[in-house]
Amino acid sequence: MIRSAVWFMIWSSTAFACDEIGQRMTSEVQNAPEVYLSVDEIPLAEPFSVLVSICSETTVGQMRVDAIMPAHRHGMNYTPKVSALGGGAFRVDDMLFHMPGLWELQVDVDINGQSVFYSSKITLK
Repeated sequence: MIRSAVWFMIWSSTAFACDEIGQRMTSEVQNAPEVYLSVDEIPLAEPFSVLVSICSETTVGQMRVDAIMPAHRHGMNYTPKVSALGGGAFRVDDMLFHMPGLWELQVDVDINGQSVFYSSKITLK
């Protein structure tokens, strides 16, 4: 099975030190800025939105967003739309998890010229 990843990119500017709201995303990069994912409810097979907050006072470049189901080796069937809200906050619309199970939301952010990868596990029932 071929895994195709769809990344959506958007440019931003300087982020800010934010409140710790939502689920903290993980990164394997030492001393990476904290990133939080906030979502109210995730419906099955219906579009939803998430808020991604980058908690840093550094320059943020591109942000790419994707979600995969590791056990099934596939991702979403739709391309999400990312909007910069300013101050290190981004709204990601048109996310759609088309089946229940374990999903991994992935965010790749260019921070001070370095690509920093974050992920967060989400189980949809």
